[in-house]
Amino acid sequence: MSYALPGLLHPVKSRRTRVSRESHSRVVPAVLSLVIVALGSAMVSTAAADDVLQTLSLRVEGGVVFTLPEYQRDTLDYGVGMMGAARPGWRVFSPLVLQLAFESWYLPAEPSAGQQFTLGGGVRLEPRLGRLGWFFLDANAGIALTGGLQRFTFNAGIGMEFAIGRALGVGPFVRYMRTFATAQDWPSDADFIAAGVSISLRGREEDPVEGEGDRDDDGVPDSGDICPDVPKGDQPDVQRPGCPLSDQDGDGVFDRDDLCPAIPQGTTPNPERRGCPAGDTDGDGVLDHEDACPTVASGAHPDPARRGCPESDRDSDAIFDSSDQCPDQHSGPRPDPARPGCPAPDRDRDSVPDVPDACPDEPGAPTTDPRTNGCPGLVRVQDGQLRILRPVFFASNRDTILERSQPILEAVANALAASPGIRRLRIEGHTDDVAADDTNLLLSQRRANNVMARLIALGAEPGRLEAVGLGETQPLIPERSEAARAVNRRVEFHILTSDSTGAPR
Repeated sequence: MSYALPGLLHPVKSRRTRVSRESHSRVVPAVLSLVIVALGSAMVSTAAADDVLQTLSLRVEGGVVFTLPEYQRDTLDYGVGMMGAARPGWRVFSPLVLQLAFESWYLPAEPSAGQQFTLGGGVRLEPRLGRLGWFFLDANAGIALTGGLQRFTFNAGIGMEFAIGRALGVGPFVRYMRTFATAQDWPSDADFIAAGVSISLRGREEDPVEGEGDRDDDGVPDSGDICPDVPKGDQPDVQRPGCPLSDQDGDGVFDRDDLCPAIPQGTTPNPERRGCPAGDTDGDGVLDHEDACPTVASGAHPDPARRGCPESDRDSDAIFDSSDQCPDQHSGPRPDPARPGCPAPDRDRDSVPDVPDACPDEPGAPTTDPRTNGCPGLVRVQDGQLRILRPVFFASNRDTILERSQPILEAVANALAASPGIRRLRIEGHTDDVAADDTNLLLSQRRANNVMARLIALGAEPGRLEAVGLGETQPLIPERSEAARAVNRRVEFHILTSDSTGAPR
């Protein structure tokens, strides 16, 4: 930090009184000695009359600083600065106070800033204006320390401090300061003005209004009573002298402890938030602190095991888990009447329940004929497919379906008609590896499309079918023999979704 206040004392084209270095050496100590002696005498005399602590006071100031001379402001480019001060004092008698002054003034500039420390003292007049507060006017003199130099300085301030209680005051002030040049400086003084806020703390004073009483008879004089017409009661508010603790919602919990000061806690208080009523976010009649699902209403079917929650149905078969004997398995289109929420038994897993299955121990496919329903035939429901036991034949290298394939396609259509639970069936076309890949892919797609068209002609619903050509990409036997190629040329029927699970297989 560069102490540049010598720069503040550059010559200014005006006639000013110059104080020589020799004058400073005599005047400054003399002033300080006078102030210290006066303060000491005041303390001694005050101590003899009353407790010294009752006469002590302390004021702190903080504000912004502006330079007044044109040269310092424009040429030296001193910007808006700041100042702070502490002024301990002793009240000789009201309203006269003797005080010490410890100050720091700072002004920013490039390339160097100015800073001044002041040690001194002075007098202050601070008459009290009733309950409003204190008006003050003071004057101080002392030594200004700027770098390695010492100068004589003088400042005066005026302000108003509004009373907060009986001893604390806060308010605005304005202060003027002059620092006098010495013989070693440029022959020019420096002038500043500051504005800011002062805060003062005083010892106990007499009531500001003579004869003032205690209207509410609570032992707190009206001058310091924030609530002069309301007794402080058995529960006084330590932050508001003379006032009782408030309870604006009247629920018996004082506002300082009440998390909901404007809302009564009611007959069902929240155990986790003092002074607040227990909430019911989902409006299901179960209070949040007891509700296992506070944001989801329990509804018409509450869960007996989890208060405030709706009954769950994991497999979405409309049978609630508490009553569902198979809570993770959809009951399907043919539920078991003896076991709520479970599908009917199907020992051979061919999607035909044991009761209507004419062959319950042999996998087959559903048919509309009760004598053959579930019995082995040309189609079998197995591993998520309608497995055909005879291939679908096409003309060589063409998508034309040969007539000898008609019985197997009729069996697939019959199985679909007898299985409304099969919601989506994918027809896959596969070829061997003879010919180019692109050619085989297109051929397999045309063959799958023709099979789908034939099933629709046999009564299958178009919305339950889709056709996909996979070409030679999924051979069952990855060999180049004629036998392997004959196996790889095929059509498969995959069950994508079924009511028995509600999801892809």
